[in-house]
Amino acid sequence: MASHKLLSNWYLQLAEHLESGTRLAEAVTVCAGPPSKDRFRLGALIGDGMPITEVMDVAPAWLPKTDRVFICTAMETGRLPQTLRNLSDRHQRIGATQLKVILGILYPLGVYHIAALVLPIVRMIDYEVGFTWDAKLHLLQSSLLLGPLWALIALILFLVKTNNPMLPRILRCIPLLRRYSKAQALADFAYALGTFIDAGVPMNIAWEGSARIANDPAITRAYRAMEPTFAAGADPGTQLKAHKVFPPDFVAFYSAGTQSGKLDEMMLKSGQQYQTQANHAMTYASIVYPTLLFACVAVFIVFTIFQVYGGYLDLLNDLAESA
Repeated sequence: MASHKLLSNWYLQLAEHLESGTRLAEAVTVCAGPPSKDRFRLGALIGDGMPITEVMDVAPAWLPKTDRVFICTAMETGRLPQTLRNLSDRHQRIGATQLKVILGILYPLGVYHIAALVLPIVRMIDYEVGFTWDAKLHLLQSSLLLGPLWALIALILFLVKTNNPMLPRILRCIPLLRRYSKAQALADFAYALGTFIDAGVPMNIAWEGSARIANDPAITRAYRAMEPTFAAGADPGTQLKAHKVFPPDFVAFYSAGTQSGKLDEMMLKSGQQYQTQANHAMTYASIVYPTLLFACVAVFIVFTIFQVYGGYLDLLNDLAESA
């Protein structure tokens, strides 16, 4: 998948070209960012008249699936430039925090990997026979330290890539990340709802699509509980307070948007606010957990050093007593 910064720049270029009168097929081709081969292929398909839904079905993996839904909806309602600007802003906000998190995690992870490679070597030092190299033992002990870490990273990447509903459930069980998970789900939902409404999607369909994009069990349950309200053509705003998943500030945003007739703008602002909260929570977690990992590595190193060299001290004491 393409980076958030790359997508943000590309979407912004597309919006500006479309607003200046450039045809979508040409704009997709000339706007730099994603791989040129993919852009030319998408541009050719659009230029040949293929329906946008079919184009998105065969789009390359770097184009997020949720973005494809927004693009298809915006094309049908004629609001593609504004939707692309919304997507650009969202990816820019997420990308800025993602970079901070990656940079914050790299150092402690690097220290952990060095420790996992060096500590087995230190433990091969015996105060009676000296240093004895054992390649199989080194590989085994290093694997025991690195294996669980990489398995955890692989699992997280798999859950994120597949948009698995288990991911929010797992995050809700972890201190600090629980706050991030809740804020991110609300950010995804509010942003999607604002984008769908801005694109002219009927309210019930906008809610359904937003709940699906948020991929949060609590939000999905709230939407299903309010389905009769949508079927009756009524406003669900009065029922939001009954669902704990929607905090008071979200209810206030929704109520203000309904009363002012600018629900799309208020939802987009709400999404920005929750995205900021999610970014802060993730940044904090990316500092605390790597620090704890670094502390564990430091304690393990100190313990190993004392264990190895403590044997030398015992040997010296025994020699002194025997003398």
